[in-house]
Amino acid sequence: MGYLFQQLALIGWSSLPFFPLVRQQTLILAGDDDPLVPLVNARLMASLIPRSRVRVLKDGHLFLFSRGAESAAA
Repeated sequence: MGYLFQQLALIGWSSLPFFPLVRQQTLILAGDDDPLVPLVNARLMASLIPRSRVRVLKDGHLFLFSRGAESAAA
């Protein structure tokens, strides 16, 4: 069942309509050289989530591992 839902998500489900409903302060971390999730995605999320901010790390997709201390400090 989980695999089925993952496949359905690939064909078009989006959480974008729900972002304006987030009420908590939100930190969005992103890598500036991420080949899988472009930086524009973080900027889009920040524009839709109230009380959010973006922190861009000079790294790629796995910045949580390669820049763990900097990620945690943010």
